[in-house]
Amino acid sequence: MTPEETGKAYDTITHRWTRPEFNQKNGITAYQKALSFLPHTPQSEQDRVHSRAPNEGDAHSKRKTQEYGYALDIGCGCTNRFVPIIESNGLTYEGIDVSNDMLAIAKSQLPAHTFYCADVCTFTLTKHYSFISAWDSFWHIPLAQQAPLLKKLVDHLVDDGVLLFSCGGTTESGEHTNKVMGPEVYYASLGLHGYIALLMDAGCFVRHVEFDQHPELHTIIIVQKRVE
Repeated sequence: MTPEETGKAYDTITHRWTRPEFNQKNGITAYQKALSFLPHTPQSEQDRVHSRAPNEGDAHSKRKTQEYGYALDIGCGCTNRFVPIIESNGLTYEGIDVSNDMLAIAKSQLPAHTFYCADVCTFTLTKHYSFISAWDSFWHIPLAQQAPLLKKLVDHLVDDGVLLFSCGGTTESGEHTNKVMGPEVYYASLGLHGYIALLMDAGCFVRHVEFDQHPELHTIIIVQKRVE
């Protein structure tokens, strides 16, 4: 299945996330942990740069100051439940999803926020981010596109930026579809060792790995971009 087909499948099941019994705390603990690894707030970075002598304000420092403070939520869905915790860390929230209907709900609740309806694999990222997350969405990325996408995301992290995503912590790489939620939906995983090896090669330090729903293979990975 293509990401566009996955988006159309999710268009038919938005009710699963808007019903009262949906657990709005799902994933919050993982976000709290991931955000705790950020070295400083955007404001403290601004203060640090502005406190330098004039000749210390080189172009690189100015670029980092302008870019620091953005967060990208991949497969953001419709609940907006991660927005408050992200913004409480001084970050400017942006969401991206392939489901038109999911985004319509999200935008109706937060009309002043930035949301992109697009396939993140082909979407052109125009800035660097302090924090990038993909909660229960990365496994819908086609298997062949997962490695290139992870490298792309790491490339668009600022120095010391943090990446959080949940994935299938399988032993081997693989892909399949099922109809557990109703429509047919695609899932894929590079395998736990595949993810870790790729992220380390891309210049990341592994901060946290957890099978948070054991014995299910639902896995949290948090990495931080190393400063060269």
